[in-house]
Amino acid sequence: MRKISAKIVLLGLLSVLTFGTILTSCSSSDDNTEEINQELNHYKITVTLNNVDPDRDFVSVTVVGGNINGKTDVWKLNGVAQTGESAVGLDKNDFAGTTKTYVIETTEPIRLFTGGVQIINYGDPMPLSFKIEKGSETIINENLTLTGDGADFTKQYSF
Repeated sequence: MRKISAKIVLLGLLSVLTFGTILTSCSSSDDNTEEINQELNHYKITVTLNNVDPDRDFVSVTVVGGNINGKTDVWKLNGVAQTGESAVGLDKNDFAGTTKTYVIETTEPIRLFTGGVQIINYGDPMPLSFKIEKGSETIINENLTLTGDGADFTKQYSF
């Protein structure tokens, strides 16, 4: 009877050691080697829309960003600082008046940028231009005409 007990104890001990070895070898490392993007850039977004019909068309242009310290009110719209606003948004009513072009710029370099644009045209042909500049480089430059009947331009950008 003692032989069986010794075998059970030995098997139990080996099982615990094996299980412990597996657990410690599969654990994640405490070293955080993932680099955080520290690059800061100025952004400039230029949007031009013509022939917007506020009764029929849909327009949504939104940009959000922040600097390395978490500050998000870093925008100016057509040269006017948007103090206290963490995002800039434009809709169809903004383009229905006399202003057809809007320039959205950062007031200071930022680390994170996200922007979205959705334009759906149900009326007369709508020429549009959408440009994003990062630093001194143009990274997005869209020029097209939406021809009505639900023609759309929908994009999401993140840098």
